[in-house]
Amino acid sequence: MRHIMAWLLLVTCGLLLAPAAGARVPEIPRLRHIDVAAGLPSSTVKSLKFDADGFLWLATTDGLARYDGVGMQVWRHDPTDPTSLSANFVTLVHVDPQGRIWVAPEGHGLSVLDSAHEQFRHFRVATHPEIGSDDIWALVSHEGALWMGGYGGGVSRMAADGTISRFTASDQNPRSLPSDIILSLAVDGQGTLWAGSTKGLARWTGTDFERVALPGAQPTPMIYSLAAFDGRLWVGTSVGVFRLAADGGWDQPEWSAMFEQPNAVLSMLPGEDGELWISSQRQLWRVADGQVPVPVPVGAKGPAIAIGEMVKQDTGAIWIPVPGVGLGYLPVDWRRIAQFSRDHDGLSADLYSAIAPAREGGVWLGGMRAELERLDRDGNVIPVKPAIFEALEGMSSYALREDPAGRLWVGQRRQLVRIDLHGGIARWGQDGSRDATLPGPLTLMELAPDGTLWMSFAGAGVQQREPASGRVLRTVPPGPEHGLGMGDHHAMAFDAGGAPWFGGADGVLRWSAEAGRFEPVPGIVGEGRVFALGFDGANDVWLQRLSGLEHYRRADDGWTQVATIGARQGIPAVEGAGLQIDRLGRVWLSTPRGLYRWDPEAGKSRHFGLFDGLRSQEFVNRTLMQTHDGVMVSAQADGGVVMVDSLAADPTPIRSPLHWDRFEVRRDGRWLPMDLLGPLALAPGDREMRVQLRLLAYDKPKANAYVTMLEGYDHAWVDHGAEGERIFAGLAPGKYTLRARAHDAVGNEAAEQVLHFDVLPPWWQTGAARLALVCLLLLMGWWTVLESRRRIERGQAWKRAEHEREVAHEASLAKTRFLATLGHEVRTPMTGVLGMSELLLGTQLNTRQRSYATSIHRAGEHLLRLVNDALDLARIESGKLELAAEVFDLHALMDELAEMSAPLVEARGLTFVVDRDPATPRLVRGDAIRVRQILLNLLGNAAKFTERGSIRLAVAPADAGGVVLCVSDTGPGLNAEQVSRLFRRFEQADGLRTAARYGGSGLGLAICQELAAAMGGTIEVTSAPGEGASFAVRLPLEIVADHPPHPRVIPSREPLRALADSSLPTSSPGKTAPSSADLDPAGKAGLSLLLVEDDPIVADVIIGLLHGQGHAVVHAGHGLAALAESSMTRFDAALLDLDLPGLDGLSLARQLRAQGFTQPLIAVTARADTDAEPHALAAGFDRFLRKPVTGAMLREALAAAP
Repeated sequence: MRHIMAWLLLVTCGLLLAPAAGARVPEIPRLRHIDVAAGLPSSTVKSLKFDADGFLWLATTDGLARYDGVGMQVWRHDPTDPTSLSANFVTLVHVDPQGRIWVAPEGHGLSVLDSAHEQFRHFRVATHPEIGSDDIWALVSHEGALWMGGYGGGVSRMAADGTISRFTASDQNPRSLPSDIILSLAVDGQGTLWAGSTKGLARWTGTDFERVALPGAQPTPMIYSLAAFDGRLWVGTSVGVFRLAADGGWDQPEWSAMFEQPNAVLSMLPGEDGELWISSQRQLWRVADGQVPVPVPVGAKGPAIAIGEMVKQDTGAIWIPVPGVGLGYLPVDWRRIAQFSRDHDGLSADLYSAIAPAREGGVWLGGMRAELERLDRDGNVIPVKPAIFEALEGMSSYALREDPAGRLWVGQRRQLVRIDLHGGIARWGQDGSRDATLPGPLTLMELAPDGTLWMSFAGAGVQQREPASGRVLRTVPPGPEHGLGMGDHHAMAFDAGGAPWFGGADGVLRWSAEAGRFEPVPGIVGEGRVFALGFDGANDVWLQRLSGLEHYRRADDGWTQVATIGARQGIPAVEGAGLQIDRLGRVWLSTPRGLYRWDPEAGKSRHFGLFDGLRSQEFVNRTLMQTHDGVMVSAQADGGVVMVDSLAADPTPIRSPLHWDRFEVRRDGRWLPMDLLGPLALAPGDREMRVQLRLLAYDKPKANAYVTMLEGYDHAWVDHGAEGERIFAGLAPGKYTLRARAHDAVGNEAAEQVLHFDVLPPWWQTGAARLALVCLLLLMGWWTVLESRRRIERGQAWKRAEHEREVAHEASLAKTRFLATLGHEVRTPMTGVLGMSELLLGTQLNTRQRSYATSIHRAGEHLLRLVNDALDLARIESGKLELAAEVFDLHALMDELAEMSAPLVEARGLTFVVDRDPATPRLVRGDAIRVRQILLNLLGNAAKFTERGSIRLAVAPADAGGVVLCVSDTGPGLNAEQVSRLFRRFEQADGLRTAARYGGSGLGLAICQELAAAMGGTIEVTSAPGEGASFAVRLPLEIVADHPPHPRVIPSREPLRALADSSLPTSSPGKTAPSSADLDPAGKAGLSLLLVEDDPIVADVIIGLLHGQGHAVVHAGHGLAALAESSMTRFDAALLDLDLPGLDGLSLARQLRAQGFTQPLIAVTARADTDAEPHALAAGFDRFLRKPVTGAMLREALAAAP
């Protein structure tokens, strides 16, 4: 109880003496919090350490974190990854001299993080029993080894080679630990290792532990903490605090009893100017040099909780765990600022709208609800008497000033109140009396150098009053007459001559006593409203607009602008709330974004805001004031009041470390980290690269600024502002150097960092690829030359081939023309030969004469077959053979062929057999004429070469579609050599012997094969000597299922007989050729016919044949004669040659039709081309005959004519 009372007494004295001597603002530490919202994994921090790079490592109850001032990197336990953190509740973190991060998860031994900060290596009692315990509570590095202690395991030493030694307590050995439960380890300034246990203190001797007794009644208390600084060892125990001096003497500070259990010291740190920071089981404490500890509010909510390990940064800033909140940061210059609030410091108003310096020290505060009180320089709130409060009638105070006589003037919306030292109160209202106020809120009030009061009423004008009586000395209404403009003012100040200056909507106006009006100030121009105004001596004035600060200096003829300080210098474009100039000539500007200070001499700005511990950075308009001792005081929008010591020295400039935090490349849509410790190279497929910089300046990390320059890529430094990240895309292959710079919020430059990396080229841009490319280009050049030569040769060859083709084409055309001309020219005389022989055979001849005539007729027919075959081959070769695609009756065609061939075959003493498969389709699509031509040729050959036996004609459906037409005989047969030559042109089985014995040209089978191939079919020969021959014609004729309206059939048998006569041999060489009358006696007789023919022999033949049939014939030798005859005589039909002199046959036919000749017209021509017949029919002919003609052909044509 005695100790507790002493403690309370000392605390009370400490609170009374808290403001240090000479301090201009009360010393009230305010921590800036880093909480879970900032990325902290847990609001409970158990341990914290800085590494050599300047990163802060945090052991929390939910993982390990690394803080860089902007973000957190967190490591947690992953059940699927044995190299992850072994547990999330981390009680301790330690950084050894090698930079390794050691952590002690609760109940899980010890773990160390690898250099890449990716995987943990674990030490557990189960795997490393020498560590003694899985609950490690203390870690320290000493003499190249890691020392650890915890629950029940004593102290273990892990050497650099990984070997572990263990030291435990023994009651029988005084040279051992007093207890195996170790709470703390520390190394003092002399390099001695100390261990604190639950049963006292021990130190390492180099070979064992020596127990050390503390002075007092309890020499072996529980040791909670050990700290070594200032040449002393500080020991926090269950019975208070002990100190060991360098000379080995022990003592206790006067306030030691304050920190007995349950308020034992857990951590101690030295501060500035001899102060001491103590974290205990209940509170954070500050001990000024030579004074008692004072509790420091940390912002924690709820009951008192132990404040654990603290750490001091190189800059002097202190990091303190705040249970339930997270982490607290106390900057090194925390004494510069003091804040006061209604909740903690006794202020009465919710918001203060007016502040004035107080003659007795501190400031007067006027609230929005007539609150009036004085805040002294020590932070004490002194309220006014109740009567004064009642006199203000609950109205807001907009302006406050204390005159030299100590009278306090209060400007309100509708009245002006004066309060004297004795409590006397005077009022002036808007009542229209002689000294009444103007009709508007009194927003500005200042004391002039002559002792009078100048005041501005918003929009109503300006008054000057005498303080002693309150009498109005001058009233200046708004408007152009008095130069006051709108009367909308934000700031007022007095120049060296005592003249008032107003800044507002009309810029800057100055009172001219000589002119009795306000006038613009010469030289001060510019656009925009002036929000703040202040003088620095007699010759310098500062004002603030949205464009920034403007500095003017007095000149002979007015004022000259010296500088404009804007956003580039750190002064934002914002409406100012107030402006003051301190004793060092620095400009202080309060704004809704914080408090700004501009130092003209250094050319630097500084911002004071939330990162400086301010609870609010929104400052109330017209409340920024400077006290007589240089303290800036202003009201804040949260209802608080802030004091800033304008004369406090800035922290010593320090160069914070700048690091490459991350180097990543984008692959497959993901950012992949690269090892900054190894060579950096981007693969050819890496399209983007991202680098992350971190300046480890923790005062205002979001105000840190970064610039980078990539050599060979950037032309100048690239500014990133507060973002230390840059992304590069599409970098060309090569070697790169990236330079980075940064500075903190106050402009302290960090050391430039340089990063080298390569962008690897794709394989085709490598040296080997380039060499291969050169070789390839040389090879391609060589190949190009060769190819060029080959191309020239091919071109020349193509030209030769084209020339040869043209020559061949011309030769083919010449041959075709020749054959056509030959056919035409041969057919005409052949008409005479065959016709005359036919006429001759129709006369009375003896046997010898008939034999001669028959030979002549057969020779003519043979010659005609040669011409026809040659013309067919010429058409096939020239591609002018046109095949019909018409539906015809295949069964009828077979019947007709059998009907024609059977008599001629049987006349030779042979048997003719027809075999038709029942499955043979009836209707097929194809060219019936050419099918007949093939079969008649094959039947003719079979009859010609077969002397005994039979000839068989068969038809059957083919397996692959179409039909198979087969002609077989029992002739002499063919050997393989004969079969191979069978389809050659002008080839026969036995060559000249076959031709001499059987006749023929050797073109028939060649034509058959060409026709079959043209129809997509084939002719297959099966034969052997003495076994006859079989010719199978396979034609892919389309089978027609439905019956067409008119299937194609041969309309008359006479042309077939003519074709058969040319293909089938007669029974014997001595038999006469049949006459036309023998073939078909039917026909028209007694017709009157007109014959137009220019060749007299052909005319005689046709006339003779027609006379033989009983017709009357009129002959015309040319077209004009024919027209004359037709006009004089009516004919039953007309036979016209197409190749007539003068008017050709086609034109003649058109003329006859034009003259009304409606009788049948029959074309008789020697033309062999395929176009002759359609042209003739188009010209008006009814029938078409080719020379040579026979009597049968004429009879058929006349019979078929309409």
